[in-house]
Amino acid sequence: MATLSFDHPLLGPVTIVERRGSQKLSARWTKGQLRVNVPAGLTRSQISAAIDRHISDFEAIRPAPRYHDGLVIDIPGANATETDPTFAIAIMTDPRIDSKPLVTTSTEGNHLRFNLLVSPKTDFRDPAVQERLDHTVKLAGRNLAPRIIIPRARLIASRLGLRVDKWETAHGTSVLGTCYPRQRRIRLSYLNVFLTPELRDYIIYHELAHLTEPGHTPAFHALCDRYCGGRERELIRKLHSYPWPVNR
Repeated sequence: MATLSFDHPLLGPVTIVERRGSQKLSARWTKGQLRVNVPAGLTRSQISAAIDRHISDFEAIRPAPRYHDGLVIDIPGANATETDPTFAIAIMTDPRIDSKPLVTTSTEGNHLRFNLLVSPKTDFRDPAVQERLDHTVKLAGRNLAPRIIIPRARLIASRLGLRVDKWETAHGTSVLGTCYPRQRRIRLSYLNVFLTPELRDYIIYHELAHLTEPGHTPAFHALCDRYCGGRERELIRKLHSYPWPVNR
């Protein structure tokens, strides 16, 4: 299976994959880049002509960019006290910005908003632009995590009468929480700030249950379900189908 990559003036980076036995062209977008499967044996000029003929078809299936002008990501607060602040991260174009994005903050009452200002010339379809915006949004999430996740986790543990000697925020993205029962230490990924409050709480309940039941045994799930008010399965389904506002 041969592959070929090139930059198309309208489609951007394109990867061509030659498939033996295939009789027709097929395509999909992955992380902002187009991948096209073509029958084996075509010349480069034939491939280029086929790509140009199908530009409108490729554009029709191009996913909308995750990050775009006017996007607002709401981040609920810790909900540990009545005065806990809420947050938001907004992306907007600003004619004063030439190249390097600028982050500003604005406050309204108990609401803090991070404004990511970018140039009006920004091509939001560019995968490199999406990657940079994703990094910046996640960096804001990392900074907010200790103010949101840890206070909520401490409140829940206190309500359940459980002792946790050390709470930590982690920078990992594949694992949302880790419990070390012998040390009575729990690490929670900063990505939890991008979850809804009920799913954040589920992650906390899950890790707290591991203090008593280290493995994912029936006893563990029974305990976690009790902590969740009988909603463990429902919350697991919601977590699996959750539309993350950032890349994960």
